[in-house]
Formats: sequence, C-alpha cells, structure tokens
Amino acid sequence: LIIKQLQKYNIQVAALCETAIYDSGIKSIGDYTLLYSGLPNVNKTRSAHGVAVVLDKRATNNWKKAGSEWQAITERIVKVRLKCTPVNITFVAVYAPVNPWNKTMVDNSEKFYMDLQETIDGVPKKDMIVLMGDFNARVSQPQHSTTSRIVGPFTVDVQNENGERLIDFCTTNNLVVSNSFFQHKSVHQTSWMHPGTKKWHLLDYTLVNRKFRSSVEDVRFYRKASGSIGTDHHLMRSKIKLHLKSRKNNKNHNECRLDCTKLNDERVVDKFQKDILKKFEETKYIDVDVNVKYEILVQSLKENANKHLKLEKNNHQRQKEWLTKEILDAVENKSTTYLKWQQHRGSIMEQKYRKNYITQRKLYIYIESAIKQHDPATAYTMIRRLRGGRLSVEDMPIHNKYGTLLLNSNDRLERWKEFYSELLNVNSIIEPTLLDQIKSASLSTMEQHRQDKEPTLDEVQQALQQMKNRKAPGKDNVTAELLEAGGIPVIKWLHEIFVDIWKNEQMVADWTLAIIIRLYKNKG
Repeated sequence: LIIKQLQKYNIQVAALCETAIYDSGIKSIGDYTLLYSGLPNVNKTRSAHGVAVVLDKRATNNWKKAGSEWQAITERIVKVRLKCTPVNITFVAVYAPVNPWNKTMVDNSEKFYMDLQETIDGVPKKDMIVLMGDFNARVSQPQHSTTSRIVGPFTVDVQNENGERLIDFCTTNNLVVSNSFFQHKSVHQTSWMHPGTKKWHLLDYTLVNRKFRSSVEDVRFYRKASGSIGTDHHLMRSKIKLHLKSRKNNKNHNECRLDCTKLNDERVVDKFQKDILKKFEETKYIDVDVNVKYEILVQSLKENANKHLKLEKNNHQRQKEWLTKEILDAVENKSTTYLKWQQHRGSIMEQKYRKNYITQRKLYIYIESAIKQHDPATAYTMIRRLRGGRLSVEDMPIHNKYGTLLLNSNDRLERWKEFYSELLNVNSIIEPTLLDQIKSASLSTMEQHRQDKEPTLDEVQQALQQMKNRKAPGKDNVTAELLEAGGIPVIKWLHEIFVDIWKNEQMVADWTLAIIIRLYKNKG
C-alpha cells in the first residue's frame, strides 16, 4: 500500500520512518527497492524504530548502475547515494528521538546527532545532501529572525528543544530547512496532530545544503495518503530539480525474452529456420577465424529470435492478482473517510467521521482476510510481495579481508574476484619425476580411429538433443531452446565450427569463459 501511494504521488525517492523492521538489508517490491536499517534481530524491543529509503524503478536502475552505494548507520539513520546531473545526491533518512524530558532521553538525542554528524562528515564534499524524515523538532518564527539563511519565513510552530538542536546542526553543516521557504495552507504545512491538544505541528523536514537551496522547488504535505496506510504522519513531498543519470548500459539490446509457446507453431519455426539457413549460405564460404564464425551464428540467432520468437510485452503482466479492484476501491474509500475524519478533528462531527473511517477500515481487512482464507496461493503471493520476495545475493553485505564493509558494488565485485582468484589458483610444487610416473590410458585401435575422425553431423545433432531446456545460458546468452529451434540449419552451422576447431585446434574464446553464480546458503 505504501508503494501504491508512492506511485500515485510520483515519488522517486522516499524516506520511511519507524518501520519496525529489524536488521538491515535490501528488498525488492515489484519495480521498487527498499533499503532498510533497524535494530539487530537479537535485540528485539517494544520500540524497534527503524528507517528505510525506497527507490522507484528509475532510481533503482541509477543506484545499481552507479555502484549500489548505501550504508545502514543505525536503527535511526540510513544513507543512499545516487548519481545525478549536474551533481550527485546523498539521501539520508532519519528518525530522531522525541523531545527529551529526562537524562536518558537527552543521552539518546545526543547519540543520534553524533551519529548524524558522523554520517554527514562521510559524504563527498561536492554532493548535494538531502536529509528527510521525522526529526521530532519544532522550529519557530524567532528562529527565522536570527537565522534567516537557514530557516525561512513560513514557520508554523513554537520552538522546542529538538528544534533548537536541529537549527544548531543545520548551522554547523550549512544546511537549510526547505519546508520553511514555501508557503502553503496550514493543512499542507503541518504533518502531525497532537492526540491530546488536537493541535497540528510540523515535525517532518527536508534539509539540503544551502548552496543547493534553489534546486528544491517545493515542499508540502498530503493528508489523503496517510489514511491509506494507517499512519498518523502526513506524506511530505519535496520537488527537487535534478536529473538522474546512469552509466552506459553495456547490455546487448538485441537480447530478448523468448515466447516458448511460439515454438509449437510450425509456421513460425519454419520461418525462423529459413532465415537462419539463408544467413548460413551467405557466410559459409567466407574464410574467417572460428571466433568470427561463431559470432555471426550468435548474431543471426538473436536477430531472428527477435523477429520471430519475441515475447510480446503485456502492460498488465506485472499487475499482482491479489491487488483486485475491490481492494483498490476499499483503499481509496478508506483514504477518503480518513481525510474527512482529519478535517473534523476536535469538532462535534468528529465521532461520525471517525466511525465511517473505522467501518471502511474493517471492510478492507475483511477483503484481505477473505483472500487469505479462500485463496491461499494468492495470499502467499501477497505475503511475498509485502516481505520483499527472495533474498538478493547481489545485495548481500560483503566485507574485505580486514573486515571493512564494502558499500560500492564495484568494490564488492573486486572482492569476489580476489576471493575466487585465491581459491582457484593454488600455488603447488610437484616434482617432475612424479608426473612421469603417471600412466596414460591406452586406447583400442577402434577408439583411436574414432577419435581421429572429424566430428559428424549426427554427433552434433545427438549432442544438441541431449541438452536440457530451461537452463541458464553462457556469456553469449544463447539458450538450448534457441539452438533446438534452429533445427538442421543450426546443426550444419555448428558442425562447420566444430570441424574448424578440430582441424586448427583453436577453441571459441567465449567457450573458455565461465560465469560464477553466487548462491545464498542459509545456515541459520
């Protein structure tokens, strides 16, 4: 439901506070990525806190291609870095302690700001810094009078101790309180209502470096979004004028997903094979290196697969079957009734609208319960969706030899390279005399004669038939299904390549490469 609201309000990067998610990690939720930081699971408490940053599809692609750089600082702070134009942005999601009234709470607040200062100190100097979240702080008009470069003229509260500490932090780090520079209606400039006094306050902020203040075009709150997800804080949306950029994608854009059902259509397969045969006839008399021959075969297979066997895009394919129209309507009605209830808080009509909201909320719970009871498969799909699916090995925390956590994906890949290089290249000393003592197996005359003969078409066809479908391809991304679909033309083409290899004793370079896949093994 949170993702649905982020889509509705077109939010690319979101900060979530008080998530109550333990440990730290990464979860994929559809096209979105959740990077979360929380208390260790062994330290479960009633106040779990927890913060997270959510990236939409475009931001996720940018983050991955730019090095997947992020860091779980504490259960109250998480940091993510994106590559943008003209500068890079470091996002920091925070959840500050409440306004302190005893020594323990003061100590907690001190620790939070010390951790936050250490986080800011670790950000590259040229980056734009965006701090988002619940600071549990109130800033006031007098603070604008004394620090107008940090606090704007549009404040709505009376300063508290956390507010004073926040402004001191901003002054030290040359940050500005973006919220206070944009004028809106009171309902769009406050984020939380005190349950006792029924008065609205501003506790959630977007802070940026002062030199990038002009990049922030607007900050305002949206009340309706909070009703859908059952939070007492309104959604804060900040508009920042920068462009995400990505490194050049080196993937071959001719690659495509195959529609295996089309392989059952004889007419489609026949057209595919004819086009392969045509290309084979055009190139078979060209005297080129075996690597070039194989490259031409691979290119022909991919181009014709794109032409005849491509999986057609279905715009509705990603729609989760549990997210039915009934649930969407229930969510929308729940949001509307929540908004009306908030509008009448403290009035004589409050009980009426509160009752309507509770009724709509119960209806939503009933629909969800019905799915779980009568359609377990769909319910499990929903649970996997909410929990983020399987663990991504790619994003697992990796440390170097000295125990330092590696935050950049390039550094993690280098560590994997180092690990496997040391694992697979073991220095050993063997006496030459021992090698001489190893006897090679003697072959019969018939077997020797068979091995001396060139590979035959039948042998190539037999080998192709023994390949298993639905297996991961190699570096060339040519699957067994694609080779089998090529029929006799592909067999002839491969036969020519095998004979060339047999005669010249030169292997295709791509066949000498192996792809190492990391598999997560849970030993816990």
